[in-house]
Amino acid sequence: MVTRRNQTKILYALFLLALVANFSFWLHSRHVLNTWNNVGPPPSVESAGLSGFGDREIAYRLFGYFLQNTGNVGGKYESLKKYDYAQLGKWFYLTQELDERANYVPFMAAYYFGAVEDETKDKSQIAHVVDYLASNGQLPYPQKWRWLAQAVYLARYSEMNNEKALKLAYVLAALPTDTAPWARQMPAFLQLKMGNKQAAYEVMVRMLISEQDKLPAIEVNEMKRFICTRALDPSEAAKNPLCQNVP
Repeated sequence: MVTRRNQTKILYALFLLALVANFSFWLHSRHVLNTWNNVGPPPSVESAGLSGFGDREIAYRLFGYFLQNTGNVGGKYESLKKYDYAQLGKWFYLTQELDERANYVPFMAAYYFGAVEDETKDKSQIAHVVDYLASNGQLPYPQKWRWLAQAVYLARYSEMNNEKALKLAYVLAALPTDTAPWARQMPAFLQLKMGNKQAAYEVMVRMLISEQDKLPAIEVNEMKRFICTRALDPSEAAKNPLCQNVP
């Protein structure tokens, strides 16, 4: 018959044994840390939709949260340059299929993943971000053009691909949406940066002719100032009727 005293001893022995086992496990595992297997391939759109119980907008938010935290493993944050941007681009396009209107993932792509150029000189990484933003920026929804403008900027200053940036800038300028005047002027800015003053002049003049009745006076004056002080040399500006009495 087990007495109360023996029961107490057994409990203390079990507690001591558990303590020793826990300490032994800690000694063995204290240097074992979670490892990050990088960005894996995304699921199909149909499988992704099941993550939100058939609601694609819920699935979009779940995968957006995943992208936001994918490099955070065990309290450690991986450098952006270590990400697999080819796979990351596929995740971007997956979320776009789940919810075209949402701007959560494009915002992340532009302002977070778009900073990869600060850490690496591998232009192929930022190219995946640029291509996705260019695609998202052409969707027919309000304010989507902003992501195409971001794509132009990243293509020019991060990817260092002038031809690609200029091509996207012309796409931006031709969008049939309520694009901001400065965005429609980007082809001219890029042409000027590339040393093509005549092309910059022609872009701005065509825009001035077609848009001046729709723009406030301050915008028109700024366009004239750009033409007369940046696209034209002083001698050319002196002969151009457009540059007379530029405020």
